[in-house]
Amino acid sequence: MSKPESQEWILEEENELRIEVDFDTKVKLRLITGTAEVFGTELAQNIDYEFTGRKLAIFTWHGCKLVMYGKCSVEYIANETPMVSYLNMHLALEQRRILATQNNGQGPRVLIVGPNDVGKTSLSKMLLSYALRQNRHPIYVDLDCSEGSITMPGCLTATPLTEMIDVEEGFGSSATSAPTAGSAVMPLAYYYGFPSPKDNSKLYGLLLSRLAQSVSRRLEEDDAARKSGIVIDTNGLIDSTGYEIIANCIKAFSVDVIIVLGHERLYSDMTRLHQKSGVAVIKLAKSGGVVERDSSFRRQTQNHKIREYFYGTTKNELAPYSTMINYHDVEILRVGEGSLAPSSALPIGEDRKVSETHVVKVDPSEHILLHSVLAVSNADKMKSEEEILETNLAGFIYVSEVHEARKKMTVLSPCPGRIPKKYWWLGSLQWAED
Repeated sequence: MSKPESQEWILEEENELRIEVDFDTKVKLRLITGTAEVFGTELAQNIDYEFTGRKLAIFTWHGCKLVMYGKCSVEYIANETPMVSYLNMHLALEQRRILATQNNGQGPRVLIVGPNDVGKTSLSKMLLSYALRQNRHPIYVDLDCSEGSITMPGCLTATPLTEMIDVEEGFGSSATSAPTAGSAVMPLAYYYGFPSPKDNSKLYGLLLSRLAQSVSRRLEEDDAARKSGIVIDTNGLIDSTGYEIIANCIKAFSVDVIIVLGHERLYSDMTRLHQKSGVAVIKLAKSGGVVERDSSFRRQTQNHKIREYFYGTTKNELAPYSTMINYHDVEILRVGEGSLAPSSALPIGEDRKVSETHVVKVDPSEHILLHSVLAVSNADKMKSEEEILETNLAGFIYVSEVHEARKKMTVLSPCPGRIPKKYWWLGSLQWAED
């Protein structure tokens, strides 16, 4: 096989190399001299980093030389970046952490808001990475159910971080696969099951409140996490539903810092609505490297995340386990009767006849289950609707085959052994295995 073509890049101080790598392409990057970082995580010299299906920026504070093997769909050097303002934001948050350490108080509770595709998740990674580099142990809260930074799409998650975020894998395969991997990243996940909060805003609000309670308990028990604070990444809704979610989030998590990214009107509204309550509202510019992701790229990202959960990554491969399950051994649940229409689609002044948080049992069938990704609840018995909705997840399985005549189904699990819990959630998440 021919060796992939290589390209050398020389970056001046405070410049960044912006690249976009397609999902069917692999690109390797090596730092030769100098220093560089990806979303706050430093690169090691003379180590190959491999990327596929990524849009990222390699930034240098002092200058560096990079060699790239393979072909990107987009590649260029930018000399105008908002990185100085991002670093200043980190320094301001670190001052709050120092005060919290001195006074045995609470570190900053940061909420990052803005429309889609302005770099909220990228900024979250930077602020978390810089905090980790200061030996802090912040908690990352991901409220964006469309993609899933930590685990499967369709979830609301919170994760205490104690180790640096991986350059190649983001929050790491350990966050998306077997909890037996001995990872430092062990997410607490609640299953929402839809791509947008507007699909079932009542359920979304219920789970958000439950997640906030769990985070508060963790902060009470974990002194390092309490002083380090939390960083909350949100969805890109900035309509009435989005504003309601922001208000609920500020109240539930006792947010004291709001960072508005790339939206003047949202910054003005946040200042008007929340600054009098003692919440600091800061406006930051989005990076010029942030690009709008179309629906095709988003779907590919989802598929990549699901595949990574079951099969791992290049650095941490998994051998998923296929097993046959009897219908009567499990109970499959979903919220609402069938697919609920968004609340916004109802006639003006008309309430939904079926509760948005009504739990119904699903009769297994090939039409409903084939190619579905189901969430396995940690519940041991059928409790009240609210209790089982608010029970966190043990993991996920994929339905690869349905045998209706035999009343069995073949499911894929990321690790061998019996699936420990019997209550499985069905949402809108599907995946066609390659």
